[in-house]
Amino acid sequence: MEKFYVKRITKINKNILGDINGLLSQWYGKEYRIDPRWLAQVIKNSYLLGVYDGKNLVGIVTLIEMHKISGYKGSVEHLMVDEKYRGQKLGEKLMVYAINLAKKLKMKDLYLTCEPRRIAANALYKKLGFEKKESRVYYKNL
Repeated sequence: MEKFYVKRITKINKNILGDINGLLSQWYGKEYRIDPRWLAQVIKNSYLLGVYDGKNLVGIVTLIEMHKISGYKGSVEHLMVDEKYRGQKLGEKLMVYAINLAKKLKMKDLYLTCEPRRIAANALYKKLGFEKKESRVYYKNL
């Protein structure tokens, strides 16, 4: 088995929960705790993919199904790699896995959003063939 491998996360345990909370804390820049019940819903209703270094979860990405009037599409959300593992192409490994899974599921299109300040992430998405779509993202906090 190669050093790093990707697989779908289908069950929650203390280690997975802790590793995901660690990634989320790095993402948000402050301590973060995801509710285990919410994480169970994410796992049940989407494809939560993890990249592992042996038994340790060191990165995640979520592939979400979208059943729209315009067809079966997907959205990629929350690509995160532990800061100690960055620069080893693990984000790319996760994204390639997610793209291939979307193709296998016969999704018509795959969407993602990325803040302009995330230079490395934007470069990765362009490298993987994502194109910038002229649009406005609107947000309403409920």
